[in-house]
Amino acid sequence: MSAENQVYLLDAGNTQLKLALAQEGVIQWVERFPFTSFDLSSLARNIPLACSSVIELHLLQQVRSYFDTVFEMTPLIQLPFDMAYQSPQTLGMDRLCNAAALASNNVGLPRLAIDLGTCIKFDFLDANNSYLGGSISPGLQMRSKAMAHFTAKLSEVQALPTQQLIGTTSQECLEIGSYLGWQKEIEGLLAAYRAEYPELVVFLTGGDAQHFDLGQKNGIFVHENLTLEGIFALYHANA
Repeated sequence: MSAENQVYLLDAGNTQLKLALAQEGVIQWVERFPFTSFDLSSLARNIPLACSSVIELHLLQQVRSYFDTVFEMTPLIQLPFDMAYQSPQTLGMDRLCNAAALASNNVGLPRLAIDLGTCIKFDFLDANNSYLGGSISPGLQMRSKAMAHFTAKLSEVQALPTQQLIGTTSQECLEIGSYLGWQKEIEGLLAAYRAEYPELVVFLTGGDAQHFDLGQKNGIFVHENLTLEGIFALYHANA
């Protein structure tokens, strides 16, 4: 297949890289890599690469020198939605990509992306396809790391799903506080959005989305590759 009909999509998060290949407008495969084991030489350099411009500088320089064509996300590119955010120059490129992915889904309804990674990121598009903004707060493991870092005696714990309410040891208290605090914050914010926008459609993504219990909630869709789809939408809008 001609390279003109293909594009690599690179989503560089804080902990890993996600690489995808899109052909004829459809993502064909997705692979994940630690930063230390990403091998550019296995990729076809004549196929364009679309990536976030906030990836680690050394890797970005490698990408620029390897591929014939590199499309980088910046606040100055054409967008498939109206930008109503008051400081677009400070907007993280991952959030920009999530908003771009929302723009082509459930058009005519208010939409919300909840990205559960290193941070909890809410990003909102209204029914008129205007990006208004959202919120950022500490993610699941960041909460545990922060308590260990800013105190003398609290240890860092692995925050895993639990419905236990009362901890009977310091270890349990930290685990419960980290996980349930994270979960209830998400649920509380989501309830506030839904009270304001009853027709809200929600897309859940990010590495920690697997730890969030959806229960029987309607109108919530887990979309593992939402950011990659946003990268492709932005590439397509600027092709």
